[in-house]
Amino acid sequence: MKPSLFKRLLGSFWSDERGTAALETVIMAPFLTIGLFFSYEAYGAYRQQSLTEKATYTIADILSREQNNSTPIDDTYIDNAKTLFNDLTRSDIGQLRITVVRRHLDPDNNVDFFELRWSELRGQGAFQEMTQAMVQNADDFFPAMLNGQEMILVESLSRYQPSVTLGGVFRDVPIEARMFMTLRFAPQLCHIDVCNTSNTTS
Repeated sequence: MKPSLFKRLLGSFWSDERGTAALETVIMAPFLTIGLFFSYEAYGAYRQQSLTEKATYTIADILSREQNNSTPIDDTYIDNAKTLFNDLTRSDIGQLRITVVRRHLDPDNNVDFFELRWSELRGQGAFQEMTQAMVQNADDFFPAMLNGQEMILVESLSRYQPSVTLGGVFRDVPIEARMFMTLRFAPQLCHIDVCNTSNTTS
């Protein structure tokens, strides 16, 4: 083949734009598909985080509105709270931990600690039952509280399981939420095993 003919054929091939769109589609389609699946996974993870936070707030808000100490919180109440949490998050996996803490603060007598009033845990996961040692000196964890004040802490923990996954990018992503809430109407939130007749703080 003569060099001049080769140059003409190469130039003709280089300037020929037929099939360009099809070729670009073949090249870009995999990247567009990957981006679509990644966006779907990311949206699902953020959506689940939002549902979890809202559900956690709802449980804390319900507890904060309890008024009658003569009808304390029992196991059935906690079980129903977990069921409601599952319905709100549209998932039956994960954990729900409800804890009530009372602040003891008397600087004049060198008293400054948190008392674990009661704590209940439902579900399977990494959460452990709350202990007195975990809340004893948790000033950097709990918000500012008055002497004798009780605080409700509702925590949830689960792992996001996407219905469609791309290499497990968002699979088993931990979804955690925490909500503090003060009592709105009553001085204390009684549990079936823990309820004082008065809100004393000795």
